[in-house]
Amino acid sequence: MQLHFTRLLFTLVLLTGLAGCGGVEEDSEFATIGQALDVTNEDRDPPKGLNGTSPACFWAHGTQQALRNLGGAALAQGAGFLPDIPLSQVSGSCRHVLRSAVECALTRDQSVIDPVTGELYTGWWGLAPSWSNNVLNTEGRRYVTACMVQRLNYYGTSVPILLEGPASSIARNASFDADYSIKESTVFGDLFSSTTPLLGILPAFNVFVCWESLLPQSCSLLGLPLFEARLCDNLPLCGIVPLGPCALSCVQNGPYWKCRPNLFSAPWPETVRVKLETDICQ
Repeated sequence: MQLHFTRLLFTLVLLTGLAGCGGVEEDSEFATIGQALDVTNEDRDPPKGLNGTSPACFWAHGTQQALRNLGGAALAQGAGFLPDIPLSQVSGSCRHVLRSAVECALTRDQSVIDPVTGELYTGWWGLAPSWSNNVLNTEGRRYVTACMVQRLNYYGTSVPILLEGPASSIARNASFDADYSIKESTVFGDLFSSTTPLLGILPAFNVFVCWESLLPQSCSLLGLPLFEARLCDNLPLCGIVPLGPCALSCVQNGPYWKCRPNLFSAPWPETVRVKLETDICQ
């Protein structure tokens, strides 16, 4: 009976957000929630922060090609500049994806300059600080991918989030539990090593997401459509593969999860959980 109920809830997740990648009106209740909580990153120290990255920009093939290229080189290419990524590859309106990669990877003491726009991108979560001077290693590719996906928001609004995972910079801190009590989801994947051809409208890679066991009870059933609207994970063209409850798809790794990208791989420990503020339900 419990397994049947779990599957029914997962079906509900898929059905409640069928417009997740399409034409949802900006005045929906989810957009209102995000707008009401819009804050600046400077108000919250890591591992707290904000989501708000546009899925359309994130999945654009030019952006994905740029990220693959960035992963194969040091971020700071002489005098603290990113490698040159022309506007023809990543448009001006989508360069916030590059900023998101830097914020996920580097620490607050590290920064790089976009040579095209002149904007300074400063690190935040510090999940791959060595990327500043070296190619992105396997651990870094996985952590930065998961972090960037956890920062997606269909509406482009900025919702406060807390990241948790095995990486020391986002290790669980019990003092945050009261303010960030809603465990939403865990993500894992590796966009940087993808060999998927950048053709047509198909996603450039797959990333995997599972929801935490108590999400359906958080905000009653509102927790499920919130999950859908934020991640935009209900259609294949979004590139996110929903796995259902984490407990059915992954294995415990202390307070986190280890998850398999396929049946033949060992479980990956490089996962990133997002938690939401308690008062998002109020």
